[in-house]
Amino acid sequence: MPIIEHYEGDGFSFSHSYDTEPKDSYFPMHIHDNHELFCLVKGKVGYIVEGRRYKLYPGAVLLMRSSESHKLIVNEQEEYERYVINFNTDFLTKNGFDISILAPYFNRDLGQKNRYLPKDFDGITPLQFFEKTEREAKIISPQSAVLSNFSALLSSINVAFLNKESRDSEEGGIISYINDNLTKELSISQIADFAHLSPSQLSRIFKSLTGTSVHEYILTKRLILFHEKQRQGKSAIKASAECGFHDYSAFYRLYKKRFGCSPTKKSQES
Repeated sequence: MPIIEHYEGDGFSFSHSYDTEPKDSYFPMHIHDNHELFCLVKGKVGYIVEGRRYKLYPGAVLLMRSSESHKLIVNEQEEYERYVINFNTDFLTKNGFDISILAPYFNRDLGQKNRYLPKDFDGITPLQFFEKTEREAKIISPQSAVLSNFSALLSSINVAFLNKESRDSEEGGIISYINDNLTKELSISQIADFAHLSPSQLSRIFKSLTGTSVHEYILTKRLILFHEKQRQGKSAIKASAECGFHDYSAFYRLYKKRFGCSPTKKSQES
């Protein structure tokens, strides 16, 4: 993944990157513990966000908030170029912006209203904002360039967000059911019963919707939630139990296998 430009600061990262021969295996389903703003420059790609499929076009942007699962669907025969900003809420609030500017991230259901096309904006487009940021970051500090242009872009996205109609899907109901019951006992058979599907049908449909298995989706979501509760000051035992991990010994082994350290050590490092 060649990087054209990359900047990091207090609470944000900005990158401009491309792949001449992208491979689908490079882009598994993943979930961040911060927010993301993605802008496609070149390529034939799509995204699955919480089970909803979005087709992208050059200049289109996607918003993914913390804990919102997403997976790239890439045409391996086409070059793939994009801009990405990852940021946490403090990046804006510490610089004097009201939390309401993040309404397009928070005031919607998971997997809804993620995509915005150039036609959704009046005046300067998101891609032009990204290009302007990249130019200015070479003249002034990268953090100042990102902050000034990003806040303006978020204001434009707020207008587009208010004008966008929400669309629901039957498949999205499966995702919503899992997220609504994430901290409870969840099994394939329970979810299949809810969706009026057989377990094998559920597994097949879920894989096509999210790019991952039901088990992996639930596990990843719970781990993100666990880290959030740890940051709130809860102990590893209490946080894991509140996230649906009811056997701490099993959770401890799983956590150490995935992250290479104990839950308490990870908490101390962060």
